[in-house]
Amino acid sequence: MSYQIEQTILLRDYLKELPISQAMIKRIKREGDFLVNGKSQTVRCLLQKGDCLEIIFPIENSNIQPENIPLKIIYEDDYYIIIDKESQMPCIPTKRYQSHTLCHALMYYYQQIGLKSTIHLVNRLDKETSGYMLVAKTSQAHALLSKDIKQVERVYHCLVEGILEGEGVIERPILKSNDSIKRIVDDHGKYAKTYYKSLMHKNNQTLVECKLVTGRTHQIRVHMASIGHPLVGDLLYGSNEDQLFYLDSVEISFIHPFIHQKIHYKKES
Repeated sequence: MSYQIEQTILLRDYLKELPISQAMIKRIKREGDFLVNGKSQTVRCLLQKGDCLEIIFPIENSNIQPENIPLKIIYEDDYYIIIDKESQMPCIPTKRYQSHTLCHALMYYYQQIGLKSTIHLVNRLDKETSGYMLVAKTSQAHALLSKDIKQVERVYHCLVEGILEGEGVIERPILKSNDSIKRIVDDHGKYAKTYYKSLMHKNNQTLVECKLVTGRTHQIRVHMASIGHPLVGDLLYGSNEDQLFYLDSVEISFIHPFIHQKIHYKKES
């Protein structure tokens, strides 16, 4: 990560102005480096206007094997990537999905661009869900957003059974079922909140826009089913249609913690 210095300042004081934790700065001292105009320096270095500071973060190792899988990258900078994930691609490797995941694809991409990092997903999507995902390139960039996922605004489109009119909010706690991957609405679950708005309906089905306040697993699927409108084709949550369900992350935005600008992407209708 590179920075152009605009005024005379000690490196250690300049670092205090960056969104980098003291713990990470200590790690950089031990395992990384601070380069000023290409030369290694300590935090006692006096930076001058016009200097170029490059921070070399510690190398992160990963046991995920790279796979040459095409990625649709919507946005990329030194800190974050926004990817438009295809449906039916798992995000992370599991016992069931040991290859051809988003993580495998990212490891290959990182290899191509020379980025030595593990995978840091700021938000995740179910295998069946398509659309925008935010990925951090470093653990520090990840920590700044993942500690409060509400900083990342996410809007989805889904197709549900039945005619759903108007708009509303669903505020119901979600709990993991004991005997399956299924989630249920239960008072002992974690707080979950979803805003929804009907966009159009046809053939006893409704296209709905959902905005997440929280980020629970299967949140939209559980909440829509809880009001009697499961996603069309979502057999796990009560749909009568045997087809792939439609759930697409169509909009994502966040305030970039490093450049302090709003990053916003929305799919065309």
